[in-house]
Amino acid sequence: LPDVAGAIVLLDGQPRNIPVIILDRLGAAGVIFVHPEERVNDLIVTSTWGTPSLLNYHRLPDMPVAHIARSAGERLRALLARGPLEVELSARADAGWKELRLAIARIPGPEPESPYVLFGGHIDGWHYAATDEGASNAGMLDLALAFHAERERMRRGLVVAWWPGHSNARYGGSTWFADHFFDELRSRAVAHVNVDGIGQMGARLFAAATTASLAEVARFAMQRGVDANIQPTRPGRNSDQSFNGVGLPLLQLYRNRAEEDGGYWWWHTPEDTFDKIDFDILEGDTHLYAIALSALLGREVLPVDLVGQVEALGAAIAARSELGSGQFDLSQAAEAQGELLALAGRLEAALPRATGSPELDMALVDVLRPLHRVLYVPLTPHHPDAGAVPGPLPGLAPTRTLAEAAPGSERYRLAMATLVRERNRLLEAITESNRRATALLASPGIR
Repeated sequence: LPDVAGAIVLLDGQPRNIPVIILDRLGAAGVIFVHPEERVNDLIVTSTWGTPSLLNYHRLPDMPVAHIARSAGERLRALLARGPLEVELSARADAGWKELRLAIARIPGPEPESPYVLFGGHIDGWHYAATDEGASNAGMLDLALAFHAERERMRRGLVVAWWPGHSNARYGGSTWFADHFFDELRSRAVAHVNVDGIGQMGARLFAAATTASLAEVARFAMQRGVDANIQPTRPGRNSDQSFNGVGLPLLQLYRNRAEEDGGYWWWHTPEDTFDKIDFDILEGDTHLYAIALSALLGREVLPVDLVGQVEALGAAIAARSELGSGQFDLSQAAEAQGELLALAGRLEAALPRATGSPELDMALVDVLRPLHRVLYVPLTPHHPDAGAVPGPLPGLAPTRTLAEAAPGSERYRLAMATLVRERNRLLEAITESNRRATALLASPGIR
């Protein structure tokens, strides 16, 4: 690595938290990010998710970070090419404790304590924020009114939340809700549906980010709504995904602009104005969410794909094993996953004959919950992870270190100790899901 101690580092790209963390540890005095285009998109560089606590406040960055347009970066590089360069960098961050307003609409199911779907999107935005997130907020309100009018037909409740603190508190509103309603979410919530950036003018590329358990619902919505065949992708660590610790299946639908058109270039800039909303596209995007929510709220049996989620776990175990060049034994986990896959297959075969009930809804989510936590959460489910998590089964990310470090080195030994403990966590999660699936198969509602 280059010696950057005491230097201001000029870095290509938009501001990101990982480079800031690394450069801070290397002793850099500051960072200037150079945007590849002639604009600046307002962003944040903290990796602290939501309100900081005693466990993660140290992640709050304390060195100056700036973001400049391409031409300004070119001028700096031209000066730097002539020889050593001194620059003055100052930055002011408005950091502190603030009380925010969180708007929530609760549409009950058949009973006051019925299971519910959590449907959320952020309410704050940068500058005029027409497409990020004003258009989505309008779509959410429209859907809340529509489902309220049809509430007598719903098998599950709907909780609609407009999250504050999306950017400047790094998902502070949704994290607060997860913190303060954790027990309610764990005992009643069956899915988290997130909406962000719908209604963009020129958008024509359909996609979805889901847990494997809700991929089929996303495909159904796209096929029914716009006759599009999509392959949902794994969610990243963004977009108010504050409910991984709770263990909620996740679904988010997209219609994006093509990159060759410049993409969603006005995002987080003063150019995100009313004229960027296409109301025909907004209506269509809202309709796609209506289809997905209708499936989650109205089907007799909660439409979660148990087999798909267990298969995703198997693929993640295999990938982590391969990443470590076979130096870490995950065969016991793979064997346990195979047993769980067989149970999931038996459950899915029995579900078409099952009688829907709140108890069955929660039992299905409870089977998935331990798997979700190890697939998405690297540490404890009760404290938010950093805003950067390294892929599926993040606790097993040190398998990469085994392939890179010399056997017997300190780095290798530290990684191995971590992996042994994480393997224990993985095996415990699979065993618990196995136990819950076995109990559900033996329950009266399934047989």
